[in-house]
Amino acid sequence: MSNIRLFFSAVLSTDMTDKLDKSQSHYLSKVMRLKENQVFSLFNSYGEWEAKVLSISRGIIEFKIIKQLRKKENIKELWLAFSPIKSNYQNFM
Repeated sequence: MSNIRLFFSAVLSTDMTDKLDKSQSHYLSKVMRLKENQVFSLFNSYGEWEAKVLSISRGIIEFKIIKQLRKKENIKELWLAFSPIKSNYQNFM
């Protein structure tokens, strides 16, 4: 598995093919020097997937989702506890 992770805003699913935008394609191909058939990870608010580079043409990377690595994590509840000292300070809460 690769340590390269990118945020992908669209919905992802297994065996799906799509293209990265120009800046993400530049990052993978020029900065991280990813070649065809190498893997990287994509994530969004629904989970994380392993993707494989299918082709690099005109600076745009086309990829295919291989499998889902992680599902969406449950969001923890946020609690605020405070000790009321004076009534005026409660207005700030």
